[in-house]
Amino acid sequence: MASVSTGRATGGMGVTIPGADRLVWDFMRVSGLLLVLLVGGHLFITHYLNVPSATGFDFVAARWANPLWRIFDWLMLMTALWHGVLGLRYSITDYLRRPGLRVAGIALMWVIGFIFMTIGTVTIFTFNEENARNNLGPLAGELWIAQVIGWSLYLFAVVTYVAIVALVVWVARSLAQGGPPIYNGDPGQYAFALHRAAGIGILFFLLVHIIDIMLVGFGRDVYDESVAFYGRIELIPMEIALVGAVVYHTLNGLRVIAIDF
Repeated sequence: MASVSTGRATGGMGVTIPGADRLVWDFMRVSGLLLVLLVGGHLFITHYLNVPSATGFDFVAARWANPLWRIFDWLMLMTALWHGVLGLRYSITDYLRRPGLRVAGIALMWVIGFIFMTIGTVTIFTFNEENARNNLGPLAGELWIAQVIGWSLYLFAVVTYVAIVALVVWVARSLAQGGPPIYNGDPGQYAFALHRAAGIGILFFLLVHIIDIMLVGFGRDVYDESVAFYGRIELIPMEIALVGAVVYHTLNGLRVIAIDF
C-alpha cells in the first residue's frame, strides 16, 4: 500500500510508521480481518442464499426483529465504512500533491465518514417496523427518492462498464504495439493498482447502499421500489463485478497482511 509518511517500512509490521499513521495502518489490517467474516457472511446471505432483489422490506424487517442482527449489521457497516474511508486517505495523499488540495480532500473524507456513520446508525437503531410497514415514515410515498437511488446505480454501472471496456482496449492496443499490457511492472504493481481501484469502487457502492438502506425507515413502498432496481438485467453484470471486486480486494488484502506479518 502507499505511504502517508516518508519513513514507512516495506515490511516488519510497519514499525517505523509514526503516531496516528501507525494507528491507521493497524486499523486497516484489523478491520480487514474482521470484514472477511462480516462481509463474507453478509454476501453469502444476500447473494447466495438470496438474491439482492429479494432482500426487500420483509427481509430487512425480519432480520432486524432480532437485536443481534441489528448489532451485526451496524458493526459490519461501521467497520466497512471506516476501512473504506481511511483507505481513501492513501489515495488522497498519493494523488493530491498540492498541500491545500490534500487538506481539503482529507477534510472532505472525514465529513463523509461521519455523515454516513450517522445515517447508518440512526437507520439501524431507530427502525420502526410498524410505521414503515404501514407507510407512515417521514417520506412515505415519495417514490422519486427510490428512483434517484436506482438511477445512481445505473450511473455506477455505466462507469464500471466503460472502465472495463477502456481497460480491455488499452491492453489490446499496447500488446499490438509490442509494449507491456498496461505499464512495465511486476505482478505486485498490478495487484496494487487493482486493489486500490477495487477499494474505491466498493466504497462508492457502500455509500449508495447506506442511502438506499436508509429508505427502509421511510416506508415499505419506497424501500421496495429501490430494491427492485437490483433485479434489472442491465445491472446484474455490475453486481457480479462488485462481488468480484470484494473477493479480489479481500484476497489481496490477506496477501498484504501475510507479507506484513
